[in-house]
Amino acid sequence: MKKIILYLFTLQLILISCGKEEPHKLIMAGEYDSEFIFYHYSNPLKVDLRLDSTTNYYIGTDSIDINLDGDYDLMISQHLQIPHLVDAPTNHLFPYCRLTPINGLELAENTQAYPAGFGTYKTVEWVDSLNFKDRIDDISNWSESLKFRYMWCNPPDSFVNNFGCWYEVTNSEMYIGIRMKIDSDYKYGWIKVDATSREDMFFISYAIEK
Repeated sequence: MKKIILYLFTLQLILISCGKEEPHKLIMAGEYDSEFIFYHYSNPLKVDLRLDSTTNYYIGTDSIDINLDGDYDLMISQHLQIPHLVDAPTNHLFPYCRLTPINGLELAENTQAYPAGFGTYKTVEWVDSLNFKDRIDDISNWSESLKFRYMWCNPPDSFVNNFGCWYEVTNSEMYIGIRMKIDSDYKYGWIKVDATSREDMFFISYAIEK
């Protein structure tokens, strides 16, 4: 009887051990090694902005193939005002830079609450801005794939007193945290961005686990 109990106890310990997930290796913004897919633009990617005369806005889109498989995984959209036409009747839209992850890609996000009147609050989710060597694999807030997130914008809601994590960036070396689910595992990585100028944002390099 003691042998049976000991056998069952040992078996339970084995099953518990097998059920535990192995801790993920530390993924730090800006760092990579041979276990990563890494790409550095010889000329940093900058969205080509063109004037839309019907709205008096400069508008542009571009995309990034994160895992270099031939399919674009991130769409970049920019929408900028012409400063001297801010009060023009057709300038009823609002400027922004937003990202739309696709093909299972997700973006690290920062959720902020703002007062909506009468003691209530609403929330807005921004693309988070990370510093060099900020840890990425333990981030808990991630966007959904196919759902856009703003890096920054001048929101139409007058209650919002924050224009996003990338609105007034002064460090030219900042990062977007990314992850992509492959089979049942998440692969983590980052995109390096120089966003010190909202008119001239540069996407410099990116990396993700193989």
